[in-house]
Amino acid sequence: MDKLICQGLSAREQAVLDCIPAGHKNAISRRWLTRVACLDDRLIREIIYRLVVERGLPIGSSTGPEGGGYFLIEDLEDLEVATRHLKPRARAIFRRARALENIARTKFGCQLKLVASE
Repeated sequence: MDKLICQGLSAREQAVLDCIPAGHKNAISRRWLTRVACLDDRLIREIIYRLVVERGLPIGSSTGPEGGGYFLIEDLEDLEVATRHLKPRARAIFRRARALENIARTKFGCQLKLVASE
């Protein structure tokens, strides 16, 4: 995959995008990305979120014993790697939110709706 050049990206967004390699086997760690892009960890995470969610760029991430990191999604295997760890985390977050709703109902006698029904 050629380097992605996208219209309308900020200089920081383009700098982060330029550092991300293609394919999950070439993933780079966020720690390395913070050093190369000269940005702090929180800002890197925010930029990557914007690039994926708002700009629609195919940036995946992986976790695992081999280290993991960020990469540009090139094929279905990359997509599977990128979503493998997101789905269990999402389920765990929803379980926690539902537990807090139940606690609120028991402790405060009220119905909180922290999790949107879908």
